[in-house]
Amino acid sequence: MKRALLLLALPLLARARVLQEGEEGFAECARFFPGEQPPEGFAEAFHAQICQRRGGEPRFATLYSPRDKIPVYSAFRPGDAAGTEAWTWLVEPQLDDPDSNFGEALSEEDAANSVDGLGTQQALIEDYASSGYQPQPLNPSCMDNDNSQTAAFALTDTVPVTQGFAEGWSEDVELIGERLAQLCGDDLYFIAGAVPSDFKIKDKISVPEFLWLAACCNTPEAWSMGFVKQMADRSSLESVTMEELQQRLPGGGQVFMSSCNEDSRTAEQKGILQTINQQKSTQTMPTGPFFRTVQFIACILFGIVKSVFYVLWFILEQLYNLVSGRLCCLWNGVTTYTGAVSAVLFSIPYDTLRVIGNVLCGFVKILDNVLTAVGAIVSVPVHFLLDIASFPVDTICAVPTVGKDIASGICGSFSLIISAVVGFVDCSFCVVSYGLKKFIQRSLGQTESYDDS
Repeated sequence: MKRALLLLALPLLARARVLQEGEEGFAECARFFPGEQPPEGFAEAFHAQICQRRGGEPRFATLYSPRDKIPVYSAFRPGDAAGTEAWTWLVEPQLDDPDSNFGEALSEEDAANSVDGLGTQQALIEDYASSGYQPQPLNPSCMDNDNSQTAAFALTDTVPVTQGFAEGWSEDVELIGERLAQLCGDDLYFIAGAVPSDFKIKDKISVPEFLWLAACCNTPEAWSMGFVKQMADRSSLESVTMEELQQRLPGGGQVFMSSCNEDSRTAEQKGILQTINQQKSTQTMPTGPFFRTVQFIACILFGIVKSVFYVLWFILEQLYNLVSGRLCCLWNGVTTYTGAVSAVLFSIPYDTLRVIGNVLCGFVKILDNVLTAVGAIVSVPVHFLLDIASFPVDTICAVPTVGKDIASGICGSFSLIISAVVGFVDCSFCVVSYGLKKFIQRSLGQTESYDDS
């Protein structure tokens, strides 16, 4: 039941598709770039272009690196938040299985049973277990007036960070977005990216060296600004021009292809950094042994409450599984028993008709055998009487044929005698003529070399 509800609700939560060869740019997600022109100099042949969607609408665009298992960058705009509270991390089936029939993101649990090679081309939530890192979306989606708008819970938009860094990144992006939204209105564009380091979680997911954020105010006098946040210092946030930012990025790519790439507003950047630092200073926790002790006790109490909650939840889950399992077994037993009894009841008339049919066939075979035997017995004297009756007729009818054969024999004998006499006379004549011929030759004194021809 839970899986069925998940599959029904999933299209409302997240739809994303990996763009295929032949599709230009980011297709319907191109509107998240100024002038609908994605950055240049970032894409590699192995990178995947993903159009992330929420509630049936495009929400942001991501260029993902299957090699590093983190996004290269994500492009988004303030006000395009998720639109519903996400409750599970999502994966892209088409990254690991290009022939997959799933054209939208799935939860890792459902994808594990339906996607071949899951996790070979993308990070999974299980890869973060016991690593000291947690997934942090590049696009926090926290800049709407309604703060219930949640982050993009697609793992293709996340990078591994520590807990404190994750909170700092979301707060920084939110403050920057709020300030720039007052200056740019609906003409504000963001591109956030990550530069991978040589360190990988479980030799799979690259931990970023730093995160960067580029903002474009695409007004008639278009201008831009950039920010860099080092992973080693969660409180750091450095403002840079677009030229400086692009020099720090590997490959020297160009972030904005429009006029936003040319002009930077250092005054606005300083004001934003000052606002962020002031707000962070007011949120700084007091230090000292007393406050650390209170914080330690609070953590212990929180851990105890959390553990008790997990135990109660585990007990309730086991009870639910036990009850639902017993009910399923009972239902399966009832259906199996009913099916077996029904099969037996329905087979009784069929078996009865089959027995009656076999009996009738047996009687027919017996009758056929009896008639065959009677016919064989009766045919013996009948054939004998017919042979006796037909003997005189056959004998009388054979007399002319026999007489004809005798006459033919006598005629043949006489013909043979005549042929023998004629042959004998002919041979005698030949012998006499040959002797007379030799006698005459000798009488005339001819030699043996005389040509007899």
